[in-house]
Amino acid sequence: MRESKVFQCLALSVFVAFSGISIFVSDADAITIRVSQESAPAAGDFDANILGFITSFDTALSTAGFYQYGSPNAASYNGELNGGPTPVSSLSQLFLINGSDGLSLAVVHDNPNDGSGGTTTTRWNLTGDTGAFVVVDDPGEGVAVSAGSTQFDSNKNWIACCTDGYAIGSLDGNWAMFGQFLTTPTGINSWQASSADGGNIALLLQSGRRVRLDIGAPIPEPSTILLLGSGLVGLGFWRWKKAA
Repeated sequence: MRESKVFQCLALSVFVAFSGISIFVSDADAITIRVSQESAPAAGDFDANILGFITSFDTALSTAGFYQYGSPNAASYNGELNGGPTPVSSLSQLFLINGSDGLSLAVVHDNPNDGSGGTTTTRWNLTGDTGAFVVVDDPGEGVAVSAGSTQFDSNKNWIACCTDGYAIGSLDGNWAMFGQFLTTPTGINSWQASSADGGNIALLLQSGRRVRLDIGAPIPEPSTILLLGSGLVGLGFWRWKKAA
């Protein structure tokens, strides 16, 4: 009877390990965010289209300090100097900054001095929390907050010298963000969710097709992974002993 119960527990560990659950290991301080995108505009089928997870860029700086607007590249994001993602020509990037003022969502369009500008109109809807624009690149340009500080609209227009973008913070608790391009952008032909661990996620750029960011399911800690591994070893030993 005892051996039967041991086998059941080990079998459960094996099932969890191999039932299609992906395991991600990240730094203890990093915040892990789930990324999904609906199959078509207004489809709402986010749970059926989970793309993966990204981790936050952690810093002792404030969100604005990490974004480092205007120096050395004028009127631009310079966060790559603080360990953030490098801006890329014709790419729109979203990423999370975990700074001294809390967790913020940042969006950066394009790359400075790449010979072309662009325009975008984006909207983010926040549930489970309220927020505010904590960085506006360029200051005073084309942003609006409505619906009780839960809807964030951005109309951006930049020239070849510069990036454009913004950051929305601070995000706390069990929140979710739903983002979309309201119109087809110019000067941008792709976008992605950028991760501190390098596991960037490509997103489909289609007007009105929303992306969801949320905390999602908890990610197993390394200790959990070791427990699953020990279960596999134990199962092998038990089967060997029984055969012997």
